[in-house]
Amino acid sequence: MEEKKEILLPSKRFKKADEQELNINLSLESSQTLLRIGDKDIVLDIDKLYDKERNESKKYKIYGKLKMVFRNMYSGDTSYNYLQERLYLNGKGDGVGNPTLAGFLPYDEFAFLRRDLYREINTATNSGSTLGEFTYVSGATGPTGHTIITPITAPYHNWNLYLSYVNSKDTNYQMTYTLTGGTKISFKSGDGIPFRLSYSGGSYYEFTSPVEHGMNSGEFVTLSGTTITGSTSGRTYYIESVGNETYNSEKYVLNVLKKEFKSGTTVPSLVIGKRCLDNNNITNSTSEYYVHKHKLLTTTADYIMDNIGFESPIWEEEKKILFENAAGANDTIVERNRMESVIYDFKEPFTLTGLTNNLGYTPTEVYVTTIFRNGDGYFNYPPKVGYKFNFHDTWIDEHFNGDTSLETGITGSTTFSPNTAQSGYSSFTKGNEQVGSILNGAFVEYNKKELKERIISNSFHKFSSRKDIFDHGQDSQYSGSSATNMVGIYYQSHYKVKLRELSPYTENAKTKDIFNLPENTKYDSDEGVWRWRDLYDHGYVDIDGYGTNFPFTNGIHYVKNDINFYLRNEMFYSNKQDGITKFKDKKITDC
Repeated sequence: MEEKKEILLPSKRFKKADEQELNINLSLESSQTLLRIGDKDIVLDIDKLYDKERNESKKYKIYGKLKMVFRNMYSGDTSYNYLQERLYLNGKGDGVGNPTLAGFLPYDEFAFLRRDLYREINTATNSGSTLGEFTYVSGATGPTGHTIITPITAPYHNWNLYLSYVNSKDTNYQMTYTLTGGTKISFKSGDGIPFRLSYSGGSYYEFTSPVEHGMNSGEFVTLSGTTITGSTSGRTYYIESVGNETYNSEKYVLNVLKKEFKSGTTVPSLVIGKRCLDNNNITNSTSEYYVHKHKLLTTTADYIMDNIGFESPIWEEEKKILFENAAGANDTIVERNRMESVIYDFKEPFTLTGLTNNLGYTPTEVYVTTIFRNGDGYFNYPPKVGYKFNFHDTWIDEHFNGDTSLETGITGSTTFSPNTAQSGYSSFTKGNEQVGSILNGAFVEYNKKELKERIISNSFHKFSSRKDIFDHGQDSQYSGSSATNMVGIYYQSHYKVKLRELSPYTENAKTKDIFNLPENTKYDSDEGVWRWRDLYDHGYVDIDGYGTNFPFTNGIHYVKNDINFYLRNEMFYSNKQDGITKFKDKKITDC
């Protein structure tokens, strides 16, 4: 018989878990009986059996609600007849004050579930002289001039959903951070995060990052920049303090004393910084910076999407009746906005086996990856990839200029022709991903002393209208915009689905001979210890809320993951500043 051991340090399964009962309770009453031939000598504890099956199961059923949050804000015009007839016109369609027939793209071009469908109908006609005798004739209705969208293909025409996981990292992803006036700095993802020199008076330099820097007072920062003069690029400096008088600024602002710099040093307006924990061990205590690389695990046929019953969004639908559209049709209903709530459900349970993430162990999360498919081909494709610091209030970032930021992992693009030919509009491009495609993900910091990844910024896909299809000034009405760097619409592309939970703390030991060490165990050669983060059991949630407790039945964990899907207009979305007020202002000007 195999001997079973359980190590309690001193009486807990996890560091923050409740203590386990270590005493053996003896009862004066006995319920023992003699075993007969054929009886089994196994006593089942239902609770322990349930926990055992629950924690050994690798199957997860992933589903949830997907809520679109979007306001259609770009008004323009088009010469493509099919689209021209469907614009939500600024006017009433009577030509008064609106001779160019300018308007907004119909909401169906952005919808998760399109309504402009080609579908079968049955029409009743009088079949004879007898009252009430009708014959039902089968037919079809719906637009067919550009593409044909049926109720079956409607959930997959504009958008596609996939499951993905982070299987690798990229420290060489090219980035650019631009300030107003065209000042910019180009860097690789492995170089660190960008800072601007926001104050240089008195005895210290103040550096402000457009993303949360994750650094603390008493730690160190390694600064580098192509124009630093009088000092060795890449030198590490002591962080005197974080933040200024602006609310929440400690997440974005670093203060470094000028005496830390060599005499004669000139600090440029833009630098790149890395977090360092120990100035005496810079190499092994400096954080790594990289971009996640996601690998797709499913296809477009692996999920279903449908409307949610009995839910009314808080936003009203924007519809109106046009007196006359561009084709001369009277009383045409057009739609500018429609807030959607839909359900998504991956048909088969996902089995968490045979995968290794970028840190070398079985992933504790997967992602719902959302990709704009551009089914009608009205937008430039594929989309571009950016991060929080690439979006500004009054200018467009050089990061998106040209093809350098294109999502090159989208390899399933196809070209098609419209059903009704029109001169000058013969070619359109749409996407269709394949299993195994590799996409760019979040910008991340990882420190091997802490064994933790910190998301600096989630990745955003940005797409813009083809100017020959729909012209709203995307190449001219925004500072820095051009034919190769257009204003567009952007959205977060990957949404985390937590399957298992690692403890927020790290454990360490001098020996590796400890029972049941998790896969994430790493050896720290500096201190001669093994480090790891406990893998929490399903059903256990610590006092800080870390843990998982999914419904479990029939050997499957049922993981519900709701997503608020924000589709943002780059030109009009103005809540992109650091904190509540601008950090470049030294005083709080509003509350």
